[in-house]
Amino acid sequence: MKRVNLLGMKLQDRYVRESLILTDKFLKKGALRIILYLNMSVLLEASGDEDEKEWIEAADATLWGDTEILKAAEITAKGRYHEVENKEFFTNFLRKVAKNHKSVLVLSDTEEHAQSLKEEIIEIQNGITIAGTMVVQDIQESQDSFINEINMIAPAVIMVRMPFPMQKAWLSQSRQYINAGIWIGIPEDLSCAPKAEMPVEKMGKRILNVLFNRKVNKYKK
Repeated sequence: MKRVNLLGMKLQDRYVRESLILTDKFLKKGALRIILYLNMSVLLEASGDEDEKEWIEAADATLWGDTEILKAAEITAKGRYHEVENKEFFTNFLRKVAKNHKSVLVLSDTEEHAQSLKEEIIEIQNGITIAGTMVVQDIQESQDSFINEINMIAPAVIMVRMPFPMQKAWLSQSRQYINAGIWIGIPEDLSCAPKAEMPVEKMGKRILNVLFNRKVNKYKK
């Protein structure tokens, strides 16, 4: 494990093997543990929001969605670049979940995001137990009923694709009441499975790289 400082946030970098050992410990502890998958867009958004910075820093573990983050953190090990580029954590983690007969609940803010996340999980690990999909549309109105429904399902893992500010708001009110082992927070624009990028996506990624590197260089001065 290596400690890194990114855009004013003190975070940790781990090889996939280290992260998997950590998830085993989390699943045995009982209390809900938070793992956040960070990409450039999430970090750029958080750089201008102190509350979100603190929330990300307080996560039990963080993972990288872009190799550009490794460069910014001055991590040079080639193995890490391969792991991040190929999203090896998802592949290995979901394999362990399926092997140990654990269940996964898919949670999102839209039906489209929930369905796409479910399909990605199944694409990565066929035969995995999906306990259900749930859509959070209004935090205040749905909180109690959602917590009750989650606790009735009692999944080992909750995989979540929704805006990070929404995840933060929802967890701040409900984390202590949720009966699950791990919450994996995934940005809206991050796919769990490696895929070929369309030309428009590549162009957007290049622009994001420029903005991210400018922000990183500003913090380093």
